[in-house]
Amino acid sequence: MISAQDTNARPDFSLAVRPVFYQTDHDEFLYATHGGTMFIVRFRGQLYGLTCKHVFREFDPNTIFIADEGHAKIGSKPAPVKTLCFPSSPKDGAVGTDVDDICVVEFEESIAPDFFKGTEYFVDDRTVATSKVGHALQVFGVLKEETHIVPPEINIGYGRLDFLDNGPTSDPFLRHAFSEFSEPQFESVTGISGSPVFDRSAKALCEMVIRGGMNGNKCEIRYVDIFDIVRLLESVGQHAHESYYTKSIERPLR
Repeated sequence: MISAQDTNARPDFSLAVRPVFYQTDHDEFLYATHGGTMFIVRFRGQLYGLTCKHVFREFDPNTIFIADEGHAKIGSKPAPVKTLCFPSSPKDGAVGTDVDDICVVEFEESIAPDFFKGTEYFVDDRTVATSKVGHALQVFGVLKEETHIVPPEINIGYGRLDFLDNGPTSDPFLRHAFSEFSEPQFESVTGISGSPVFDRSAKALCEMVIRGGMNGNKCEIRYVDIFDIVRLLESVGQHAHESYYTKSIERPLR
């Protein structure tokens, strides 16, 4: 296992993925989910979780259960969550976009540095990059239709899906990608919101899935650029009340 202190190593990004579960008040069904994926990262020495705001739906975010491993063991304790951070009050080019669906989970200062056992993904200039048109991408996340909570068994339907980058969308924060699966064993990609997108061509983390959909065996996903996620992580780490920046977007000639 790669040590959490080895900042030069690049662990398998899939090891940093967790399902978005919630603790309930029901003894027979202690956990529930609407689907959704959490991605654990370490940025400038601090641990954070990345997901989408819409995965919470009617669940109280204060009941979120983030396990130390991808398959939690009976009796394992959840990560201590301090607060959930979202972009709000967008201005200028951010108005009417999906930027406010990004969620950064900030953990309590008391969290042990090795709580996630070295499975977190290190985010720095060497491990992330914005994707380019035609790049081969891979998504690892939780498929809701393949996830079953039937006490005492909890089966998490992790899926590893390949896509090709199709460039930026009209939303300055989002890119999109397509794939055509041969005889897929699933009918829906519901649950992959919050999943990391790894650029296999650039060998770097490039985005996070906001949403996706299927039409037969064809699939499209939309994902937020890692550039914008890093800006949000910077703001959360600095406890900034606002963040204003500009970015350049390469659009292919049609």
